[in-house]
Amino acid sequence: MKLRSLFLVLLATLTISCLGLSGCTVTVQPTPEPGPPSPPPGPAQWDLGFFYDELAPYGEWFQLEGYGWVWTPYDVPNGWRPYTNGHWVYSDYGWTWVSDFEWGWAPFHYGRWLYDAQYGWVWVPGREWAPAWVAWRQGPGWIGWAPLPPGVGIEFRGSFEESIRPFGWCFVEDRVFLELNLRGVILPPARNMNVVRVTRNVTNYTLVQNRVVNRSLSVDQIERTVQRSVPRYRIVDRDAVTAPRDRIKGNEIYMFRRPLSETVPGRTPSQRVAPKQTPAPGQAPPPSQAPGPRPGPAPASPKSLTQPELFQRQEGERRQLATHQQSERSKLEAEHRKEIQQPPKGKSLPDLRKEQEAERRDLEEQFQRERQQMLQRHERERKGLSVK
Repeated sequence: MKLRSLFLVLLATLTISCLGLSGCTVTVQPTPEPGPPSPPPGPAQWDLGFFYDELAPYGEWFQLEGYGWVWTPYDVPNGWRPYTNGHWVYSDYGWTWVSDFEWGWAPFHYGRWLYDAQYGWVWVPGREWAPAWVAWRQGPGWIGWAPLPPGVGIEFRGSFEESIRPFGWCFVEDRVFLELNLRGVILPPARNMNVVRVTRNVTNYTLVQNRVVNRSLSVDQIERTVQRSVPRYRIVDRDAVTAPRDRIKGNEIYMFRRPLSETVPGRTPSQRVAPKQTPAPGQAPPPSQAPGPRPGPAPASPKSLTQPELFQRQEGERRQLATHQQSERSKLEAEHRKEIQQPPKGKSLPDLRKEQEAERRDLEEQFQRERQQMLQRHERERKGLSVK
């Protein structure tokens, strides 16, 4: 028995020595959280060229220096920002964006958005699906999100927020975070700078079973804030884009989220496709009819319009923009008057007036950006018409 014990001790000592000499280490992994029930994605069937035809009816493809082929939507209102027309739900992959747009299945779950001084918000295609590609901020009474810049993935540890401009954030009071029509409760971008100062970055994405999961906000905290339980949804994969809009049925969300291959597309976006007539979110669908002029801003090269038709539409857009900007200016002034009558706790009246003046300047800068982009687009349209 003593010999047997001595042999076992000697064997254990030799084993430990071998492990040390070979450089091996033993690491204890923490028990992972339960992952989503869906299986990991299968083999990739398409490359980025898949998006070209699918999104062509809803927007314009063009080449942007440094990014290649990018896309910008047609049917968006003045002052539009990504991740505004829709709402947030909590799924088995965390906080998930459900878009009101027919084309929302792609640009809000793949790729990244960036703001270009000439074209406004443009989408850079990407291969990896996520419940949403946004940064998050949270603070006393506020929740905010903004499109993650190109090149920022879940493994990124740098200060990516420096590349997010203040007007790109969407802030809401935390008590209305679960509203179905978030566009109606999102703070005007002119007020973002002051809210950014009182919130902190809480962006938190991780990989579970090779899928991106969004754990940026605590569900328990949201439930305490809204004083009701947060519904849980399960994402069901769609193999084809037969009904593009994300669909909710019961506690299931039907989404297209197939993987895309690393292969470089062997083609470029095709010639412009006749735009699909899609209703704005919340409106009834139009009656069946032949394709007509697209909703929203005109294409860069409107081949179907005569010169008088183009000039008439551009004049209408200028009037619409002026009306929109006056409305936004009036809304901000109304908010300022309410604050003066009842200043926020702990803030002096001189400090409040200083903040309000800064917000007015931000609003006018925003209006200038919108006017400049419209003028540049109108110029591109006129040049395109002159070479018909």
